[in-house]
Amino acid sequence: MGRGQQLDRVKQEAKQRTKEGISRVREGFLQSLQIVVAGVGAYLFSERVLGHFEPIFAATAAVVSLGYITGATHARRILEVSLGVALGILLGDLILLTLGKGLGQAALAMLISILVARFLDDGILFTIQMGVQSWLVVLLPHTVDNPFSRSLDGIVGGVFAFLLMFFFPLNPHRRPRQDAQQLMEAFSQVFDDSARAIRSYQADQAWTALAQARQLHPLYDACEKSVITSRGMAQLSMTGRSSLKELEEYSQILGKVDYAIRNLRVLNRRLSSTISNVQLSEQASQAIAQVLEQLADAISVLGRALASSQAQERQRAQRQAQQDLTELAQVLEPRIMGVRSMEGEALVLILRSLLVDLLEASGLTHQQAVDCLAPLGEAMTEHAPPTQSIPVITPQMLEVSRADTASINLALRARERKPRQEVRLPLDPDE
Repeated sequence: MGRGQQLDRVKQEAKQRTKEGISRVREGFLQSLQIVVAGVGAYLFSERVLGHFEPIFAATAAVVSLGYITGATHARRILEVSLGVALGILLGDLILLTLGKGLGQAALAMLISILVARFLDDGILFTIQMGVQSWLVVLLPHTVDNPFSRSLDGIVGGVFAFLLMFFFPLNPHRRPRQDAQQLMEAFSQVFDDSARAIRSYQADQAWTALAQARQLHPLYDACEKSVITSRGMAQLSMTGRSSLKELEEYSQILGKVDYAIRNLRVLNRRLSSTISNVQLSEQASQAIAQVLEQLADAISVLGRALASSQAQERQRAQRQAQQDLTELAQVLEPRIMGVRSMEGEALVLILRSLLVDLLEASGLTHQQAVDCLAPLGEAMTEHAPPTQSIPVITPQMLEVSRADTASINLALRARERKPRQEVRLPLDPDE
């Protein structure tokens, strides 16, 4: 790579990082104001009302409690920070009163605080707060307040964080909708790429689609964490109870989407291997490509249902996705699609399983989704005997000789050639 290309790459990365940074600042502006108000309010309350001198721990507890978090509820965050600060300061004060001030005493206070925190709870933030606060209490200069005033400041900070969450909540839907839209767009794109790979029968494109399918997991994790965080925000806020139902629906839909993503990775691995090692017929490859394209369109519609802020629009898009997927399920059968080989039929079977997951995500129950699928019939491939011609294994059949086994195989092959002819299998060697 030449110096000019390296310079262009650096410029592109800098431009992308700047764009992402501006986006984060814009999206987090209201939460930043909320954090500042909580911190200043906690500080002023401890200073003006409680009469504490420079109550920095009150502001610290409020700011950390309302920090930018994902994957955890604010209620747990506030409790971890408030109790961690209060208990850490309490243990630090006890060490300070009994052993005095010094680096050794601070190290002992931190060790005891961390061990107590691990005993009480497995929260990382709780452990960090207890350890850091006890260390600071022992090392910071003495205050004119009573020894345990700083523990009270930590509780004050947590209370102010809760009050800000209760009276001035953030929109709990914004982040889950954004993350869900990003996930479903990427999900749909993988199907489009897979369709192009099998339509042109290019193995390298199929492997690229597989790599993209594997990258869906971090996007799903982001969606799951944002829903958990938003649910915690809604539970704490004064007006957030009405949002819990929608967030619960988000959680259920995303659970089914997770199953579909897992099946998509299986499909892409099989698709890549098939294109690399087997030549499907033109009819089969084009039929599978068409199904993949239709799935991409249906997933885009389902993504609009998750991203919309209007209830009617969400319901309309969900019904449209459900209808499109139901129509596709009625033709997702090897014989209807013109698939005649085991390799192609294996792809169809994986698609059927994936389609059931998507139908459940659109609002159907599992049984309703399965009932939408076209029945497979008696046989899957031309290489396997029809299901009804395979005898039920009984204890008597286990006694047959190898010659009798050969006669059974011959009978099954005869049944294949003449599907309507009844085949009688000898169970008794003397018969």
